[in-house]
Amino acid sequence: MDLSRTRDLFERPGPFATVYLEARSPGENGAKETELRWRGLSKSLSEQGADDKTVAALDEVLGTARGGDLDAYGRVVVASPDGVLFDETVDAVDASGDSAIWSPLPELGAYYRSQSGSVRVLLVVADKTGGDVHQVIASNAEGARELTEETISGSAVENVHKPREGGNAHKQRQRRHEQATYQNAADVVAGVRSAASSFRPEVLVLAGEVQGREVVREQLPKELLDITREVDAGSRAAGASEDALEDALLTEAGRAATEQETAVRRQFHEAKAHANAVEGLEPVLEAARTGAVATLLLVDGTPVPGELYVGDSPEALSTDPANLREISDAKPVARPAENVLVRATGALGGDVAVLGAGTELVDNVGALLRFPTGS
Repeated sequence: MDLSRTRDLFERPGPFATVYLEARSPGENGAKETELRWRGLSKSLSEQGADDKTVAALDEVLGTARGGDLDAYGRVVVASPDGVLFDETVDAVDASGDSAIWSPLPELGAYYRSQSGSVRVLLVVADKTGGDVHQVIASNAEGARELTEETISGSAVENVHKPREGGNAHKQRQRRHEQATYQNAADVVAGVRSAASSFRPEVLVLAGEVQGREVVREQLPKELLDITREVDAGSRAAGASEDALEDALLTEAGRAATEQETAVRRQFHEAKAHANAVEGLEPVLEAARTGAVATLLLVDGTPVPGELYVGDSPEALSTDPANLREISDAKPVARPAENVLVRATGALGGDVAVLGAGTELVDNVGALLRFPTGS
C-alpha cells in the first residue's frame, strides 16, 4: 500500500489526535448517535491532554456530522492544533469500536491494516464520444465503493458514427469520423491522467464499447498502460446494467491483489539471500531509523508485539528511552511498535504490505530494504 499520500502527515511534528469511528448499520437516529459517540471521544481526548484547538477542529467535522457514510463505512480522522490533517471514510474500520488517541504520532497502523485486500481502481468506461472515469476502492470482502465519478464529453464536434454513402465524400467523412474518435479519446486520456495523478490507482480497468476502448488504450501513457486491464463489460448507454461491470471490476481487483502479494513474497525471499531484506523487530527498527525500509511487511490479523519509544522526529525511535534521549530533545513516549514503524517508514518514503494470515515472520514484521543495513 502506498504511504505517499500520508507522508506529509508523518513528517509533521506532533502531537496529534487520531479518531476512529467504527462502521455501523445506518439507522433513523444515526446523526444523533454519531454526535453522542463523538462527545465521549472528545471528552477522552481532553482528559488525555489534547488542546482546545485540536478538539475544536475535530468537532467541526464530527460534532455536526450526519449518519450516512459514518454509519456505513466508518471513519478515520487525524487533527492537530493546525486543524484536520487527514479524513477518510473506510469500509473495513468495523467491529473494532470507537477510539480517540492523543499521541506524538498519527496512529494510522489500524487504518492501513484496514486497507489490506483493498485495491485502488480507476475505472474508465469509454465509447467513441467520451468516457466516464470512476475512482473506486474495490475489495472482494466489501465490494466496490465509488469515491468520485467524472463524465468526460469529447470535444470533437464531427459525428463519430460511420458514414453510409460511398465515393470521395465517404472517404472524407470516414477520415473526419476517425479523427473525431481519436480526439475524443485524447480528451478521455487527459481526464484519466489528471485523476490518476491524485488518486494513484493500483489498477486501471478499461471497459465499455470496443472501439472506444481501443482508441483510449492506444493513447494511454506507459505508466498507466502497465496497470491497465481491459474487460468486455460496461456501457455508457442509458439504463445499462452495472452488475456485469462490477463483477468484472472485482475480478480484476482480486487478481491484482493476489499478484501483488505473490510478488512481494517472492521478492522478500529472494532479497533475504542478498541481505536486502530483514525480519524481526530489532532489525526492522534499525532499518526504519536509517531510512532503509522500502516496504514494511506486516501479517494480516497479527500485530507487531510490544512498544517502541518515540522522540521529536520519525527516525527518533528506540526500544530504550535512555538511548533515545541522546538523539532527541523531546521526552521519550512509548507507543505501539507497529504504529511507530508505519510512521517512520512513511515519513522516509517507504510503503507497507500486509501479507496473508499465517505468514511466518519473526515478531510478525519484516522489511524489503533499499540498501543493506548489516542486521
